[in-house]
Amino acid sequence: MNNQPSRSQFSVNASTEVELDFLSTIVLDDIAYPWNPEAPESEAYFNSLEQELPLSDLLNDMEMTAACQNFYSQTDKLWPIIDTQNALYEKFAGFAPKNLLNKLGKIAINVVDQVNRLGSTLSLSDQLVHCVSEVLPGWDLEDLEVMARPLAYSMRGDQNDAVENTLATVQPVDWYDLSEVEQAQLSLAIALYAISQVSN
Repeated sequence: MNNQPSRSQFSVNASTEVELDFLSTIVLDDIAYPWNPEAPESEAYFNSLEQELPLSDLLNDMEMTAACQNFYSQTDKLWPIIDTQNALYEKFAGFAPKNLLNKLGKIAINVVDQVNRLGSTLSLSDQLVHCVSEVLPGWDLEDLEVMARPLAYSMRGDQNDAVENTLATVQPVDWYDLSEVEQAQLSLAIALYAISQVSN
């Protein structure tokens, strides 16, 4: 049993073997990589590489089109997240940590998306509670609902007033120096602002 090589010896041997293969490919290769792609001999080199691995063997036109559409749909989903998070950073950077803003922004986007997609009748107050309950899990839902109602009803007028009023009541101190109630109020205001950004 003592004669068996250790696991670290295997990884060193494998690593050394990979390095040697890599070096032999670089040094012993007959065709040197053309460092100047504009040189006339470069075209022949790149053409030979394309012949070795033709893309047409990998994907047909329909598969390529489907893959492109999937890629574009995934990137289209990122823009609202980026826009919402940028808006949250501009408005609340001095009031809340970046990770909280990121999380609230993502949750707000998901909530609005679910409401729009499923035709849900989830009230604005419930949407706010859902957003904040995920970032402040220690809070009772009924307490958050009571705090969210004034913000939700003010949305019928001007949501900026509700957010600004909340910001005016929050002390200009570090997030962790705020009381739990102030953190919850501020989180609800951030969620309201995020939901309004996504809904526009």
